[in-house]
Amino acid sequence: MMVMQLCAISAIEGADIGLLPAVTFALQQDLHLRLAQVTQMSLAQAVLQAAAGPVWGVLADRKVMRRKTLLAIGAFFQGVCTIALGWTENLAMMIIIRSLNGAMLASLRPVCVGIVADTTTELSRGKIYGYLQMCVTAGMMLATLIGTPMASATILGIEGWRVAFALVGAFAIFTSFLIMVFMYEAKHKKSWNKESRQKCTGVAHEFAKFFGYFRKPTFVCLIGQGLFGSIPWNAFNYATLYFQVSGLADKQAATLTTAFQACCGIGNVMGGYIGDAMARRCPYHGRAFTANMSVSLGIPCVFLIFMTHPAEQYQFVYYLTFLVLMGLTSTWCLTGVNLPLLSEIVDPASRSGIMAWESAMEGAIAAVAGNAAVGFLAQNLFGYNLADADPDDKSQSEQNAEALGKSLALTSVLPWTLCLTCYIFMHWAFPYDKRMIEEEKAKYKAQHGQLLSESTSASEDELDGDLDREAAEDENLEWLEPTRCG
Repeated sequence: MMVMQLCAISAIEGADIGLLPAVTFALQQDLHLRLAQVTQMSLAQAVLQAAAGPVWGVLADRKVMRRKTLLAIGAFFQGVCTIALGWTENLAMMIIIRSLNGAMLASLRPVCVGIVADTTTELSRGKIYGYLQMCVTAGMMLATLIGTPMASATILGIEGWRVAFALVGAFAIFTSFLIMVFMYEAKHKKSWNKESRQKCTGVAHEFAKFFGYFRKPTFVCLIGQGLFGSIPWNAFNYATLYFQVSGLADKQAATLTTAFQACCGIGNVMGGYIGDAMARRCPYHGRAFTANMSVSLGIPCVFLIFMTHPAEQYQFVYYLTFLVLMGLTSTWCLTGVNLPLLSEIVDPASRSGIMAWESAMEGAIAAVAGNAAVGFLAQNLFGYNLADADPDDKSQSEQNAEALGKSLALTSVLPWTLCLTCYIFMHWAFPYDKRMIEEEKAKYKAQHGQLLSESTSASEDELDGDLDREAAEDENLEWLEPTRCG
């Protein structure tokens, strides 16, 4: 039950991510917005989302409010902002509303991640994170599939893109009521870190706690890969626009993007299972190997998609083939590597806050170097200009497609190459941190005479069921001596 509720929350985030790119083409035509102006809205949302995320995380860690209450508040006001955005035509007001939307959206991910980390074992978190990320992808997919063709239509005399915003907002509001009424409150896991157990309040303490994790090499590697690795995923928001500018019909562009998102959802679940399986076989290096494989497979796919231009009759099949391959293989890192490793190295009393800080840094950099960079490079470096282009001029359409493709390729291949370098260093960083944490836990056990359990001890009545549906299997596996690689 709780998994389904968290999945619904994740779908809200996905729908928000996919909606604006899906209606960008219609916004450019109806409101005469340039691509750079649309990216300003995305940038404003990302900055406010990055700034607000740690606040929500700290509220969850300090138990100021129940975590389900935080989720309900965030989802409700995110829905209100989304509906309001659809009925606004002034650019400045759209940027303000989009910023508030980001501040509300920031509550969802860190709180969900903290709940999963508190209610699953180390060797089974990947698959639960995979389910949540699959629902993020499902939300993006539905927003793209429904929003792209709807945006250019007229429904009951209303522009279709306005109706699309209203539908997504209504879904978020409805979900917030379901969470508030039906969701059970998951218990926080006990802390094993002395600094995290301190009840000290204040901004300085939170900053000190966050920057203290930079003493862990694994955290540094995760921050590094996040700063680079999230840039392409933000840039991919313009994939639908790229396919439209390349000459594909709206429905074909929506189908391609939806197919890619569907494969990403499957790939996220695959990544969770693969990461868990590799961690069982090779506790110190398994998840790092998973990341190395995933990024190495994604780089050539994205290059071939955006830097090659097949014949018109083969466009759809060509793009579909590489999008499917990319979606299934380049999506393992978040669910199979990043979130499970963060859950292991961060103390339970600080998980939501630290993960929010980490997401904030990623989101802010990715928004500037992803969404904003694509628009800037396409228009100012490569000559993209859709607003003044003649739709009947084939040469102008080809020039715009080439410009946008080069911009997308540049903001994807280079960051992922740097991301791969960070994951290579993970083979040294995580074994070191793992041993340090085991020593710290052993000291805590010796001082307090109790063993911290990695699985939740709450009863079924308290948690309304364990998130880990295979908890018994995982507990049996933990009795086996795992293979030590390195």
